[in-house]
Amino acid sequence: MEKLERIHQLKAELDAHRPLGVLEVKRLRENYIIKNTYHSNAIEGNTLSEMETRVIIETGLTVEKKTLREHLEVKNHVEALDYIEELTGLDRLSESTMQSIHSIILQGIDRRNAGVYRKVDVYISGASHEVSPHYVIRSDMKSLTNWYNRQSPKTIDDIIEFTCKLINIHPFIDGNGTTSRLLMNLELLKLGYPPITVLTTDRLAYFQALDESYYKNYTAIKEFFYDCIIDALEEQLRFARG
Repeated sequence: MEKLERIHQLKAELDAHRPLGVLEVKRLRENYIIKNTYHSNAIEGNTLSEMETRVIIETGLTVEKKTLREHLEVKNHVEALDYIEELTGLDRLSESTMQSIHSIILQGIDRRNAGVYRKVDVYISGASHEVSPHYVIRSDMKSLTNWYNRQSPKTIDDIIEFTCKLINIHPFIDGNGTTSRLLMNLELLKLGYPPITVLTTDRLAYFQALDESYYKNYTAIKEFFYDCIIDALEEQLRFARG
C-alpha cells in the first residue's frame, strides 16, 4: 500500500473515533508535549534527556549542571506548542505568524534576533548548498508565503514542500529547524492530522533528505515525513481504540 493511501486510511479511521474522550486527549497531549519538546531540542543540540525534559515541564525545577539556555529551550518550546494550537483556525499563513513563533523560541535567549530576519549570511553545517543571502530573505519569504497561500486546498505534500523551502531560505540567525517543525505541525493540525515528532535517532536521515530537497528532489523528505505522519496517526488510534 502506498504511504499516502495508508495515511488517508488511518486518518479516516481516526476521524470515525472523533471526538476522543477528555482523558484520552489529555494523556495524548501531555505525552506529545514532552516527547516533541525533547526530540526537537535534542536535534538542535540540547543535551537534556527526555526524563530531564519531563521534570522541567512537569515541576518547573532546574536540572543540575545544565545551562540556562537549555532550560529556556524547553520552556519556550512548550509555549510555542501551546501557541500553534491557538492558530489552527487561521486559514492563511503569514510572515508575522512565522516571526511570532520564532520570537517565542528565542525569548530570553537572543532578544535582538527573536522574530527578526537575519542580516548576515550563514551556512548550514554539513549541507551541500548555500542558503539565501541575507539581502534577498524578505523577497524570498514573501514569495514563499504567497506560493503557499495560493495552494488550495492544501495537501500534505504542499506542507512538506513549504517546510523544505523555508529551511533552504533559512531566514533566521538561529532556530530555523525548530520553527519549521512547529510550522509544519500547525499546518498539519489545520488539516485535521495529529502533530508529528521527528525523532533524534532519525536526525541524519532527516538532514540528508532536507539537503536533497534543495535540488527539488522531494522523494526522500516526503517518504520521511509520511512515516512520521503514519506514526502519529497510529499512536492516536491506539488511544482511540482503547
